[in-house]
Amino acid sequence: MLRFGLVSLFTLTSLVILACGDTNKPANVAVNSVNISSPATPLPSATIDELASGRKLYGTYCANCHKENGTGGEVVIEGKKLKPDNLTDTKRKALTDEKIIRTVIDGIEDEGMPAFKNRISEAELRDLVKFIRIEIQKMPPPPPPKS
Repeated sequence: MLRFGLVSLFTLTSLVILACGDTNKPANVAVNSVNISSPATPLPSATIDELASGRKLYGTYCANCHKENGTGGEVVIEGKKLKPDNLTDTKRKALTDEKIIRTVIDGIEDEGMPAFKNRISEAELRDLVKFIRIEIQKMPPPPPPKS
């Protein structure tokens, strides 16, 4: 009787231990040990190449009219003669980022510039402006935010 009780207790204990184990870990997988006495080192946050994103957006939405180098000038798009702005001139360099974003969002109907409000996200607009400022207008990049 004592022997039956010990076997039952051992079986019950084994089942409890198995039931409380990590069910998300596949069986027969080696687990690396972690030294919990050393402080954790945070991983660097992932960054997106904003200029690459802006370059792609500019090539997709802007270059047909404003040219690859941003100088604009007379073009014919869908049979219409247009004269897009020169993004490299002093007047355009003096515009605020918000003004450029607003122009891209709303377009300039009288001049043939379409509105992009439903085509480009706010983050993409900011990438586009950074690209225009740095690559097209040759302005220095803004300083990184202070922590």
